[in-house]
Amino acid sequence: MSATDAQDDANLPVLDLSLVTYNSSSWLDGFFKSLQDQELPLAQIRILVRDNGSSDDTLTHIRKWSEELGERCGGFQVEAGENVGFGRGHNRNLERARAPLFLVSNVDLSFEADALSRLVRAAEADAEQVASWEMRQKPYEHPKVYDPVSLETRWSSHACVLFRREALLAVGGYEERLFLYGEDVELSYRLRDAGYTLRYVPSAVCWHYTYEHPGEIKRAQWLGSKVANLLLRLRYGAGAQVLVAPFMYAALWLVPPRVPHYYRGLIAMGAQLARDAPHFLRTRRQSTAPFPFRGWDYEAVRSGAFYRLAEPLAAPPLVTLITRTMRGRENQLRQALQSIENQTYPNLELIVVEDGSSDARGLVEALAARARLVRAVHIAIPKSGRCLAGNRGLQEARGDLVGFLDDDDLLFADHVEVLAATLGAHPELGAAYGLAFEVRADAFSAGAFATGSMRYSPGPRQPFSRALLWDHNYLPIQAVLFRRNLYETYGGFDVELENLEDWNLWVRYSRFADFQMVERTTSLYTVPVAAARAFERFSALDGYALRARAKNALYQGGLNPAESAAYAAEITRYNTIWGLPRQALRRIALGLPFAGPMFHLLRRIGQVLTRRGTS
Repeated sequence: MSATDAQDDANLPVLDLSLVTYNSSSWLDGFFKSLQDQELPLAQIRILVRDNGSSDDTLTHIRKWSEELGERCGGFQVEAGENVGFGRGHNRNLERARAPLFLVSNVDLSFEADALSRLVRAAEADAEQVASWEMRQKPYEHPKVYDPVSLETRWSSHACVLFRREALLAVGGYEERLFLYGEDVELSYRLRDAGYTLRYVPSAVCWHYTYEHPGEIKRAQWLGSKVANLLLRLRYGAGAQVLVAPFMYAALWLVPPRVPHYYRGLIAMGAQLARDAPHFLRTRRQSTAPFPFRGWDYEAVRSGAFYRLAEPLAAPPLVTLITRTMRGRENQLRQALQSIENQTYPNLELIVVEDGSSDARGLVEALAARARLVRAVHIAIPKSGRCLAGNRGLQEARGDLVGFLDDDDLLFADHVEVLAATLGAHPELGAAYGLAFEVRADAFSAGAFATGSMRYSPGPRQPFSRALLWDHNYLPIQAVLFRRNLYETYGGFDVELENLEDWNLWVRYSRFADFQMVERTTSLYTVPVAAARAFERFSALDGYALRARAKNALYQGGLNPAESAAYAAEITRYNTIWGLPRQALRRIALGLPFAGPMFHLLRRIGQVLTRRGTS
């Protein structure tokens, strides 16, 4: 390398921004205005545009912005040609890229001011094996599952994603046989097949205006995503996932049309499958990494795909999260604390109460030193039990809003943000709660997400009903955020309860305040992997429920006759399935010889029946 080449490399921008446009003129002003307002200096960004045969004034707008930004940014190059598709267009830009980082972005979005600087910092701090960093989208965040601890994801949406350019070159860029839709999943899977890791960066936000209204079905997206799913099965699917592909295509002919010119689209889909299937079969995956397929999706998705995320609160109230732990649970605690550190909410304090030991002090102090928390406090108490530990945390809490995160549960990054926004918009509410995944795991272990060993099931999905809450607990403790004044008025946990203490707390608080369910999955909790252990735990809680109900009955007085009758009728409706008493069915099921080994299956069937009974 010559001295001149070395100097040129030293002066390279931090990233090349790759844009592919097609009749995009209406979006360009908003996009480039948000780009020039970035904290990341424009001099560190070189802009590479590939226009795919626009017939409107897209090129005119691009050239205007080239003149506006050309001297301020690290370069502005424009190439125009025929419509070669999304992936191939970005591959053309990749051929011209020189910076170490390569940012693929749509132009129908705008960046928050710190978005690119956060994305670049995440990339620069990460290991070489991490190939991409996906930006969070608002107002509708993509609902795919990611690891709440490591923020690892199995595939990235490429509306806005930052790549390590060397990793892209190593795998050959986008699959050019996919014209539009699905190429992001395919490239994500190919990177992971080559041993790379993908990361989600929820603190880096763009506002993506891809849908005109919630639930919109776009023809090109619907058809393109279907053909991509089938072709990806041929390359990455296990045997059964490959064999089912032709039957999935055949089934599309039997369902009512979902988009205009439906059957014409299916004919075109069949032609593409016939043309490209041999190529995808010849290029089968090489690794044993998990490549999930879940019907026409790729894996479990979080509820709330069209939950509209709000603008950040102008004056976000302080939120306190309380974590109870004890000796021997450092691994669980470390991961729970990491999920708190990953929260997108800006005004958080953490209270960790350690029951009977002080081993976790170092973990909490390390978190306090690096995380953007108002404060992080470790409190060691003599061995006193779960209730006293929780009450000690409540005494220490300063937040207007309070939640619990026990050390064997996890929060997705938007948990506090979503629930705090709900309570901010509804000052009459006493609490808000999100949906949660139930995960079979004795403890969340490093690598469990990457290996696909975590099994997700939807937890309770019950809109707030005071009557049903008094009958049974449908609120996982970590799913709830409540106002601290409820604690100040009605007290904390009942120290005479060894289990179900949270249910008793919600019963007391809901006696005087309404709760609201938010239809968005924001957390997850564990049940034991071993069926026998899970069955034993469930039976113990079921037996303890009688004692808890007796306690709860003390707080349920004061109803007038009409209210009592309405509550009784609602509870009766819930507690019958197909006209049979739920408790009797449960006793029969739990008494069967194979109930222990079949526990998880029986539990899942019960969840399905519950939804049917309350829908």
